[in-house]
Amino acid sequence: MEAESLMENAIGAYDRKEFAVAKSIWERLSATNTDAMVNLGTMYVKGFGVAKDIKKAFELFDRAAAQGHEVASFYLGGMYENGIGVTADKDQSIRYYSVAAEANMPTAQLKLGILLRNDDVLNSMKWMIKAAHAGETQAHALLTYVSNQNAATDINVTFRMMDEFSQRAKIESVITENLAPILASDGGGVELVNYVGGDTPEIWLRYLGACSGCHLGPTSTAGMILEQFEKVIDKKIVIYLW
Repeated sequence: MEAESLMENAIGAYDRKEFAVAKSIWERLSATNTDAMVNLGTMYVKGFGVAKDIKKAFELFDRAAAQGHEVASFYLGGMYENGIGVTADKDQSIRYYSVAAEANMPTAQLKLGILLRNDDVLNSMKWMIKAAHAGETQAHALLTYVSNQNAATDINVTFRMMDEFSQRAKIESVITENLAPILASDGGGVELVNYVGGDTPEIWLRYLGACSGCHLGPTSTAGMILEQFEKVIDKKIVIYLW
């Protein structure tokens, strides 16, 4: 209880820009309190009430992260990603962002999705979708989501009675027979990354070639793709494009 009261006092002092008071309290608590470690580390990053000391900040974040503090893990992910106080290391950045992403931090999910894009598109899309649904605006800007499920009336019972392997094969045939000829005329294409069956199937696609920037263009390539799948399945589907 005493630690909680001291933390509140330190936060109040910090908000009032009484940095020396906040620092003194957080230093006392930082032997065991991970929030104090992170707050003190942030002071050293920003140079508020102390001389900037990235090495000291890293040490504090590292101690807190080792004890499961997700914000500390997020900060370490950023330091390794950008080479701040350490040699840039993509693998280490992914490692620490993953901890924060698993703790449902949308910005970490976004960062992880971006870092994994060229090496692990399945997990890249998984994290981008989570970030977008959590309201992360940049994830919304990078990931395209289209669906007319709210307008669905007739359901394709035949498709839904298929096993998931057969459903996936049907989706692959739409890509090969319907979409490929249309998109190839502009030097692009899509590939299936993942299929999630269920009452409202999810189709995860990756843009290829000239289509890699389609989601940023003025014409609705995504709308055309959705329409092609609706012809074969029905409107109660969701398309994600990355």
